[in-house]
Amino acid sequence: MRIIITVGMLGAVTLTGCETDPNHDLASQAASGDVARPVAWVGGRSIGSAEVEALAATEAIGREASLQRLIDQELLAQEAQRLGFTVEREGERTIERLMVRSMLHDMEKENTPESISEKELRDDYAMHEDKFRIPERRRTWHILVKDKGDEAEALAASILRELQRAQDPHTVFERYADGAPQGIELEVVAEELPPVTEEAGLEKSYKDAIFAAKSEGPLEELVETSYGWHAIVVAEILPAEQLSMSDVEDASRFRISQGKRTAMLVKTVQALKAEGLIRYDEESVERLLSRSGLPEPAD
Repeated sequence: MRIIITVGMLGAVTLTGCETDPNHDLASQAASGDVARPVAWVGGRSIGSAEVEALAATEAIGREASLQRLIDQELLAQEAQRLGFTVEREGERTIERLMVRSMLHDMEKENTPESISEKELRDDYAMHEDKFRIPERRRTWHILVKDKGDEAEALAASILRELQRAQDPHTVFERYADGAPQGIELEVVAEELPPVTEEAGLEKSYKDAIFAAKSEGPLEELVETSYGWHAIVVAEILPAEQLSMSDVEDASRFRISQGKRTAMLVKTVQALKAEGLIRYDEESVERLLSRSGLPEPAD
């Protein structure tokens, strides 16, 4: 099978992707005939700029990514047809997608989670052992006075003393669950947090304080953050642990099988591209990528 796309080797042209606006109106461009202009040809099938724009808008991807995806789909479709998935094409991309889906189904059958050997599992576990180590985590709850003034600090200090004296500190939490008691104008928030590690994205003063605690229970001192003053209780300390191979077996089987399937897909597309010159119509590509109305992708 020969795959011919006019002018310029694949990769020789630098394409600048732009994200798309699904509401972008192509009618005025279509009226000039510019949108229908072919950007590339794959085995005699053309890919028009309107098709690139439509996929980019639907999938919210850049024009370059949209063009590459259409080329890859067409290459896979032609390979599927070569392997015997013959269907009357009738010029419909739907038929191509059906053939590609059949190919992908066969790839999936060859690479199921159950097909992964014990040796593959052991090798994968050894390679990713560090990722299966769960560091120490700490679960906390706190009562926050959302102000940084002296009055707010005094109220928070009073709340912390209540927590330290209470037989069950959570009864104090419940008392402030609906905000400050009547007659207090300051905003008070009681909040429970999930277990976090030392790498969590909490404010440094809060995180440092809870991991410096020697045991569970109310902290000895208030903690100040950009939100205000916190009276904090360490509710639970979860020690570090190493997950065993059996703990992660199901997830590993799935991940390895998906990686093998993806590798087969990439190899197939690359082999097809290598069969012939893959070229772009440089003028049409430049015209497509320079079109206004679609924003640049966000970083």
